[in-house]
Amino acid sequence: MRIAIDWAQRGRQLAILVGIGTFLSILNPFNAGNSLPFWAVWCYWTGLVIYGSVIGWGTATLALKWLDGLPIWLILAVIAAVCALFVTPVLIILQHAFGGRVPLDEYPRVYSLALVISIGITIFGYLLDRATNGDTTTEGGTDETGNSVATFMSRLPLPYRNADLYAISSEDHYLRVHTSAGEHLFLERLSTAMLQLERAPGLQTHRSWWVNETGVKSVTTSSGKMIITLKSDVEVPVSRTFAPKVREAGWLG
Repeated sequence: MRIAIDWAQRGRQLAILVGIGTFLSILNPFNAGNSLPFWAVWCYWTGLVIYGSVIGWGTATLALKWLDGLPIWLILAVIAAVCALFVTPVLIILQHAFGGRVPLDEYPRVYSLALVISIGITIFGYLLDRATNGDTTTEGGTDETGNSVATFMSRLPLPYRNADLYAISSEDHYLRVHTSAGEHLFLERLSTAMLQLERAPGLQTHRSWWVNETGVKSVTTSSGKMIITLKSDVEVPVSRTFAPKVREAGWLG
């Protein structure tokens, strides 16, 4: 099994985080580390941004899985609140390391400061993710079904790139792609992949599954549960939430 990591994309993301850290170092909000030299202030803010982004990435992965179906603004609010919760202790520890002291009654204020930064970075990350991963339009301004799938599959290594797409499923932080050439695992969120495939003739059948119509071999029901069998003979669960959509699509013969 091969796990593909897009190092070029990770490099671009790191560069963006360093850029944000540099901007905050120059702006130096809340006069954090005001008595420190600029290089120390830069390390302070850039380190916090990278740390917060790692926490945010993990939180977003869980939030998109557990809070699936809720408004996106609410999911973003939860992500920002959790990130601030993890960043606050680090801010307090750094303050003590620099010779300062944060009284217990000041902890809520420190959390509110962390929350302001977390909200800004969370919104920026969401908009950036939509801009880089959510746009699957062609040069003519339209996105045809074939182009949507082809664009997604072009990210995979050969021979998967030229195979038929059957389904995609999430496994922790990874995405498993089920194709006519076998299965491939790479680092991706299901929600991001579904944005790229939103014009393809497929359906989300479970919080961790999206199925391409052309990959369906059969759909059966047993003991009140619906099961989709792919052409690769992999069985896909259908949750009660998404079962009506499968019926409406006419997949249940």
